[in-house]
Amino acid sequence: MRHTPLTRQDLSFASKTIIICILLITSSMFYFIINNEQSSSSMGRLTSSFTSLRSSLEVNGVRCRLSMKESDNWFCESDSDWKRRKILHHIQDKRNRISNSRSLFFQNNWEPTIQCAFERRLGNTGDGGKWVCDIHRFGGNNTKILVYSFGSNGDFSFERAIQEQFPKAEIHTFDLGVYQCPANVCTFHQVRLGDGKNDSSKSFQTIVTDLGHARREIHLLKVDIEGSEYNLFEEMFRISTDKTIQVMPYVRQILFEIHLPTDRSELSSQRTHRLFELFRANNYAIFHKEANLFDAQNVFEYALLHVNRAFFIAQS
Repeated sequence: MRHTPLTRQDLSFASKTIIICILLITSSMFYFIINNEQSSSSMGRLTSSFTSLRSSLEVNGVRCRLSMKESDNWFCESDSDWKRRKILHHIQDKRNRISNSRSLFFQNNWEPTIQCAFERRLGNTGDGGKWVCDIHRFGGNNTKILVYSFGSNGDFSFERAIQEQFPKAEIHTFDLGVYQCPANVCTFHQVRLGDGKNDSSKSFQTIVTDLGHARREIHLLKVDIEGSEYNLFEEMFRISTDKTIQVMPYVRQILFEIHLPTDRSELSSQRTHRLFELFRANNYAIFHKEANLFDAQNVFEYALLHVNRAFFIAQS
C-alpha cells in the first residue's frame, strides 16, 4: 500500500487539534478543582451556620434560664456571662456610696452597675431626651406598651419617639402647666406631682389608681419634675412596702432627672443616698448616668432597670 506523505498544512491542523484538546482538558481540570473548593467552602459555611444556630438555641432554650429568671425575663445570656455581669454589679455597687461631699456628689457616687447592649436615646439630643435599655425587648411595633411621662414643659419629643417605635403605645403625660399633646401621640393630664400630702400634689399611687393602671405593667416611667422627684419616689416606694396596699404596678424602667436640694449642707447628700438605696432595695439597677451641663454640679440624668431580687444577692 502506498502512503501519502503528510503535508505541512496537515501537520499544522494536527498541532492545532492537539493544543485545543489540551486546553479543553486543562479547563475541565480547573473547573473541577474550583467547583470542589467552592463546595467545600459552602459545606463549611453551612456547618458553621448550623453550629451557630445550635449555640443560639442552646442559649435561648436552656442556658439562659438563669439570666431570664434573675432579670425578670429581660436578658437572655449564658450562665457564665450572667454570673460575670452579677460580679461586676457587686464590685461597683460596693463603691457607689463613697462621700457625702455636696460639691462633687455625683462625681463620687452612684455609677451604673448594669449594662444594656442596645441602649438608645429617645427624644431630643439635648435636654428632654432619655436613654432606654434595649427597647426592642418590649416586642414588635404592635406591642401596646404603657408609658408615663412626668414633667413635660411642652416638650413632647420623647413621647413622639415612643409613638414612632410603638404606634399602639398608651402614653400619658403629666405636668403642672397646661399643654396640648400632639394628635394621636399621648394624653395630657394637668397635675402637680409629689407625695400627695400637703402641697395639693398627686402621688404615683393616686394617679395609677385613678387611671385604672394598678394591675398594669408600666414599661417606661419618665420623670423630670424639678426636684419633686424625691417626694414622688419616697412615697412611691413607701407604698410598695405597705402591706395594706394590695396592688402596685410593675415599672420596668425609670428614666429620671435628679436635682440636688438647694440645701448646701450634707443633709441633701444623705437624702440622695437614701433615695438611691431605695431604688436598690426595690430591685432597680442603674444602667445610665450623665450630667446635665446646664448645672452639672447639681443635676444629673439617671436610668434604672427593674430586675429580680436574686440579681442583688452576692454569690458565695
